[in-house]
Amino acid sequence: MDANLVLRTGSADLTADETLTSVRIGPMLRPMVLCVMTEDASEASDTLDVELEFCDSSATTTQVYNMNSPQMDVSAAGAIVRVPFITPLEYLQVKLNVTDADSGADFNAGGVKVWIEPAARYTKTSLTS
Repeated sequence: MDANLVLRTGSADLTADETLTSVRIGPMLRPMVLCVMTEDASEASDTLDVELEFCDSSATTTQVYNMNSPQMDVSAAGAIVRVPFITPLEYLQVKLNVTDADSGADFNAGGVKVWIEPAARYTKTSLTS
């Protein structure tokens, strides 16, 4: 795995909204996948929304357009979401938005890991020569 594409290592617990560092990812010729994995279970009905913000080189943290993942239920340890994407823009910024179901200050999804990986390991299908 490319260390430059690990956006959050999971070394600290996710207890509140976070905006991760913008990373140069494009322009792309092949799709990539954003992966988000929780370490610990949070309380029942707590959720995590993952937003991909695509930005250009003139403003690497200003959204041109965005994409949202399916909402993650983080009440079970090891929850994972994989979001395939492709963009003609150069930069990606990821936002993690937490929803504490009981509106308290006790949301904790543990050491959430976020990384980007290739959508496919091969450039040809098995039916081509």
